[in-house]
Amino acid sequence: MNIGERIRELRISKLMTQADLAGDRITRNMLSCIENGSANPSLSTIVYIAGRLGVPAGFLLAEQGDEMAYRKMSNLSNIKKAYTTGDVQSCRSLCLSGCPEPDDEISLLLANCDAGIAVEEFWSGKLRSSCRFFDEALSYAEKTIYSTDAIEAEIRIYFRYMERISHTLYSDLLDEEKVLSVKSNTILSQYLDALYALDNSDTSLAEQLIEQLANLSENSFFKAHLQNKLLITDGNYKQAQKALQQLLQDSNMPLNKIELYTVLEDLEICCRENEDYKNAYRFASEKVELLEQLLQEY
Repeated sequence: MNIGERIRELRISKLMTQADLAGDRITRNMLSCIENGSANPSLSTIVYIAGRLGVPAGFLLAEQGDEMAYRKMSNLSNIKKAYTTGDVQSCRSLCLSGCPEPDDEISLLLANCDAGIAVEEFWSGKLRSSCRFFDEALSYAEKTIYSTDAIEAEIRIYFRYMERISHTLYSDLLDEEKVLSVKSNTILSQYLDALYALDNSDTSLAEQLIEQLANLSENSFFKAHLQNKLLITDGNYKQAQKALQQLLQDSNMPLNKIELYTVLEDLEICCRENEDYKNAYRFASEKVELLEQLLQEY
């Protein structure tokens, strides 16, 4: 990229017209000639234009490698601010716009940001979008020399959860055989461990995990749902159906789409076992309709 192209790109990124950038020191026509490469600016003109653009003059004169360094430096304070305040969307945008060829540090930031966005998409019920961002996070994780095992451990948990919802939700990049240096010990991972214990009718282990979860989690849904799953595992379908319907109607604990899908799935089972076929059909229909929303492309 020559100096004229660099000036034009920066001007457009800052939403400046040629007249805005030219100011009162050079003509718009001269600036146009500089941008299209038909005129070479003097050093004083370069310093003036750089000042108008808010970048060091060296940035406009830099070779490709130095240009990347200048881009990173000029965006670094905003990137750090966005990341430390938890604004992963803005942090990702700043990283991509300021560092089109990410180095190790920026790749690590992008992996964290994409994983954070994927989690947000998951809990808002946009599961295919969540899968895409998780895979993008894994892609950036492969490009950095820094350890990303903690990120990958979290990603495994979410794909584990999504697999319970639909086998069409999977990762193209996740290596389940890879041995990670860390193990996810989040509330969500413990919740899933308890669910899988109940799937295998290991109520003793499930009860231990539920007790641990109750001490750690402020999310009362996880505890309530697991207690209802225990009732289902023990064959107490009537009691479980009543408790699940109360959970569904509890205005103090409104359910997000993921939680709602889980409750509808269990209610269908309970109603069928209780020979309440009318409600079993109703909850099954609501579950299918909700699943279509969860799997919708965005």
